[in-house]
Amino acid sequence: LPEHKTRTVLRTQSHHSDGFNELRFDDKTDQEQIWLHAQKDLELLTLNDRTEEIRRHSHLTVHHDRLSEIHHDDHLTVHGQRFEHTKGAQHLTVEGTMHMRAGQAWLSESGRELHIRAGQKAVLEADGEITLNAGGSFIKLSASGITIVGPKVKINAGGSPGRGSGQAAAAPLLPGYAVAEVHERIAPVSQRSLPKVCEECWKKALTEGQSAIPGETL
Repeated sequence: LPEHKTRTVLRTQSHHSDGFNELRFDDKTDQEQIWLHAQKDLELLTLNDRTEEIRRHSHLTVHHDRLSEIHHDDHLTVHGQRFEHTKGAQHLTVEGTMHMRAGQAWLSESGRELHIRAGQKAVLEADGEITLNAGGSFIKLSASGITIVGPKVKINAGGSPGRGSGQAAAAPLLPGYAVAEVHERIAPVSQRSLPKVCEECWKKALTEGQSAIPGETL
């Protein structure tokens, strides 16, 4: 069509339905585009390396679940800011040692409970001051000494310590794999067996929904 004269389209029709797979090239100046439509599943298999560079923005929307698995290391570097928002629960399991470092401040807030437990030893260390504050009473440790303030200060006067809820981190699900079946492999075709089709006839046939090969029908 005249309004889409810069487009080259390869489209296949689903059997006995209105679905289709389509690969489209648009060569309009400053609006060039490659568009791919998969009517159902899209599987990609790379037997060696894959390198991808995006020189502007990247957008990804997954309407259901996303499953990822990395068999070796994972490196991520963000030169600006990073934002994450989890509306449900978030589970994190580290089987080895976990290291975290904040260059200026580490600020955390829990709406109901904060429970930290160590199997053998817990150390809270600060060069200047440590303060425990609850219910109007507090204990402050600083270079000048230890300050304990409360309506009553009890030492060896009975009572029991408070207990936390404990952690229950769940393991993630593993993704599926894209594997080509043996019967999907197509034998090579000799160029002598392919009919000759002019490019203009092929483009005209695609736009009109007709076959560009004599004797063939779509």
